[in-house]
Amino acid sequence: MTSTRTVLGMFLFHLLLLPQARASANLATAPRDGHFHAGEALTVEVPLDSAGLIRGGYPIDSAGYVDFPVIGKVYVHDRTQEEVEGFLSEKLANYLKDTHIKVSPAMRLTMLGYWTRQGQYYVPPNATVWEAAHLAGGLAGERTLSKIKVLRGSKETEIPFLDEYSSGKTLLAAGFRSGDIIVVPVPRDNAGFWYWFRESLNVTAQIASIAGTVITLYITYELLHDQQDRNSLPTVP
Repeated sequence: MTSTRTVLGMFLFHLLLLPQARASANLATAPRDGHFHAGEALTVEVPLDSAGLIRGGYPIDSAGYVDFPVIGKVYVHDRTQEEVEGFLSEKLANYLKDTHIKVSPAMRLTMLGYWTRQGQYYVPPNATVWEAAHLAGGLAGERTLSKIKVLRGSKETEIPFLDEYSSGKTLLAAGFRSGDIIVVPVPRDNAGFWYWFRESLNVTAQIASIAGTVITLYITYELLHDQQDRNSLPTVP
């Protein structure tokens, strides 16, 4: 029991402190002999040109094409990294300060719900589950840890997120695929007797405040009206 609590405590410590980490995650890069496949994703870096217009992550559609800025759709299915890098370097030579382009396979993951920074991220397939969680800033709290789901389309997968996170597995080894959605439910205090009781008190307080204002205005009106009536009475000689 003590061992289990220790492991859980260490997990919560590292997971909840992710947003405070000062160094960004050093995501592992995919092997250089990797090929690109339809339905997955890729990332583009221009190491010596941080403002390069093509930098970023791109989905590969079901037909095997990627829609790049300036040059449009490029067929990348079953092409190697070197082939795609050479093609982009040639096509973008007139638009980039430096044409040493690095292209890597990636997974497109969507983090929804109780993440510090929910959104869509492009992550190397051999990055760990921890590194993927780090990109989203970690969880915003621990209350819904047991309810984390990994969705593929509209169906829930059988990937045990917490187990894979703590084991240090890569996304690929854990069974993740490009397009998966990791959902952490947002805590909702909107059920049960105490919620109803608090809401009832709030409503009652609002009604009492409005009633008090109306009564105050009415009394003020009556006092002013009486004062006007006294002022209008004829003076007795």
